[in-house]
Amino acid sequence: MSDLSDQAIKGVYAITPERSEVWTPEAIVDCVAAALEGGVRLFQCRQKNWDQAELIDFVGQLNALCEKYDAVLILNDVPSGEFAKFEGGAVAGVHLGKADEAIAQARSRLGAKWLVGASCYNQFELAEQAVRDGASYVAFGAMYPSSTKPSAVRAELGLFSLARDLGVPTVAIGGITIERVPELLKAGAHAVAVVNGLFGMKPDAGLVCSVAQQWVDAVNA
Repeated sequence: MSDLSDQAIKGVYAITPERSEVWTPEAIVDCVAAALEGGVRLFQCRQKNWDQAELIDFVGQLNALCEKYDAVLILNDVPSGEFAKFEGGAVAGVHLGKADEAIAQARSRLGAKWLVGASCYNQFELAEQAVRDGASYVAFGAMYPSSTKPSAVRAELGLFSLARDLGVPTVAIGGITIERVPELLKAGAHAVAVVNGLFGMKPDAGLVCSVAQQWVDAVNA
């Protein structure tokens, strides 16, 4: 489990934009393909309140794309008891927040080979408990003001230093721009999550590919 998380949870962690009138499922798939072409190799499918059959089809499309590029796909808030409908190919695990399934329950149901990510907000104690319960990686944020979640609590850079002894990768999330990547990596973050910084414009595959390359260059600088 730790080997997989160390290999997978690093660099640019792209989170899919939520469906809207502009961001149709087809547009999201097209722009995920563009981000893959631009070098991103870690994605989270974060889509709420979809019909299950529609979500299964959508995840299937993302899964096929990510598998083609040897990328990793994490599913947000998919109950572990339903995971068999999604697993395979590039799908490597789930990401859970405080209102979702408990980390320990997800780990028990999924077994050791799947990744289980945990949102820990601005609380190191949550990260400690998550790791004790079987989390493969922990995420802190919002690191900066976020238009995706404007009411989110703010987290301090010092959390990444504290988390070094937890033995799992750490992810920074919330309001991250390319210019802020160096200070996050210096603080100890293994991966930087990005939504609006990559998909914060109207769907345009060419632009997303170009911006993805910039993000990848920033984390590899």
